[in-house]
Amino acid sequence: MIAATGLRWILTLLFCALAAHGLWRALTARSRPWTARLAHALHAVMALAMFAMAWTWGMDLPGTPQVVFFSVAAAWFVSAALALPEGPGSRTRALVDALPHAVMTGAMAWMVAAMSMDATGGGHAHDMPGMDMSPPGATATMTLDGTTDRWSAMLLALVLLALALRWLAKGFDTGRLAPRTTDGTASGDGGPGSAVHAAWDLGCHGLMALGMAVMFVVMV
Repeated sequence: MIAATGLRWILTLLFCALAAHGLWRALTARSRPWTARLAHALHAVMALAMFAMAWTWGMDLPGTPQVVFFSVAAAWFVSAALALPEGPGSRTRALVDALPHAVMTGAMAWMVAAMSMDATGGGHAHDMPGMDMSPPGATATMTLDGTTDRWSAMLLALVLLALALRWLAKGFDTGRLAPRTTDGTASGDGGPGSAVHAAWDLGCHGLMALGMAVMFVVMV
């Protein structure tokens, strides 16, 4: 999908690094609830899907399974928060924290659906309805055709950009306020739930949202 070689490789490296981080957190965060590990695994899968979309061969991957998967993932983030036991603000706080992830995975499902040719995802990218081939020298190999789709993509890009800035700012603040060791460096000895790991997680969420926002802008 990305025609500009430099941008394609930047996004490729970004999404591969995010996928590696999500997989690592899913496998090593053993002291956390299984829902947290599953959330990291879902982010890793989404990063891999975004990596594939940056390349033309990613357009030939089946679209329907991806749309179903990410739609279910978006619903799971919300339902997992609602399934928490009652507590003073616990369920509300969890729902507020889960909604951005649901929006991001829902936006992923929308992107795949917009780029898919048909229910089976077969065929070639240049035959896809609702997409226009871009002229030589363009950033993307194709762009959205319909006005409604373009406005939707731009709106999602703005939402994702806002989420990226929120996550990145919170991640920087969390890392800055993390406990320090005697040599002045941030300590990660608090386990997977420490401020250091939390800062990395927030930063990765922010970078994921930022990368997705770039992809949506390219589609327009």
